[in-house]
Amino acid sequence: MEKIKGFTLIEMLVAIAIIVILASVALYSVTKYIDKGRDATIKGRLVTLVTAGELWYDRNNSSYASFCDPNLSIAVKIVWDEIPSATADKHCNIKITNNVGVAWAACARFFVYPDKAFCVDNKGNQKEINNSDCTVATTNCCFAGVANCIP
Repeated sequence: MEKIKGFTLIEMLVAIAIIVILASVALYSVTKYIDKGRDATIKGRLVTLVTAGELWYDRNNSSYASFCDPNLSIAVKIVWDEIPSATADKHCNIKITNNVGVAWAACARFFVYPDKAFCVDNKGNQKEINNSDCTVATTNCCFAGVANCIP
């Protein structure tokens, strides 16, 4: 009697299981690289606000008032539209003293480390901070434990 050549059901299941395991490992790695790219985008976009903030200050009677309003500041609107995170995870805030915007800060949550955020402010500080410090009340990037910061 002639033996039929081919794969058994067990061999096929083992091969499929190995492919699924390899695919899941690859997908996890790819997701991490995508998140690192998103984090780089967050940093790059927020840093552009430092220059935009100074231009706003010079053109608006030495005040940052309304700088963080995406309806009035095209720079903030563009940055906010390009930062790949939920609205609740990014903030731009102004400190008002005597009806003058004297300071601003913007921050957004990272993807790779969701407990961290990136912060920039009008002093030129560009810092990684705790995500819990990135709130609607943030007007500078100098927090306890943040080194080399210009208050």
